[in-house]
Amino acid sequence: MLTSRQRETLLDKKKMYRKSALAAYSNIDVETKTESQSPAQLVTMLFDKACVLLRQANENLAREENEAFDKATTHALQIVIALRGVLDMEQGGDVAQSLYDTYTSIAASLFKAKSDKDSESIDKLYEAMSELREAWQTVT
Repeated sequence: MLTSRQRETLLDKKKMYRKSALAAYSNIDVETKTESQSPAQLVTMLFDKACVLLRQANENLAREENEAFDKATTHALQIVIALRGVLDMEQGGDVAQSLYDTYTSIAASLFKAKSDKDSESIDKLYEAMSELREAWQTVT
């Protein structure tokens, strides 16, 4: 017969194993998807992931899961910076410069929202990224 503490430990181990297995499958899925996608589709995937991460960040904030919140916002910030980094500033002209400025603003706002744990700002950033994603879909 297991004690209450032993049952909790066993459940925690099962949850950790499940998360580890899901993470491994997710990595395989991402590798498979990225190998077969065009650059335009990869950018769409980055927008999708950033939006998911911003939603997760707010959910984590509401549940006071600070470590998960930090991880989600950091990953979203990395994506925004990566999107800015792949802009072709020589060929893109004014549009590329405008996007560069937009991504810079989003990154700065996300950094501040993360530091302040500001749910409302993260919602606004989600909306901005979602609108950029829709615009990207329109032009590709």
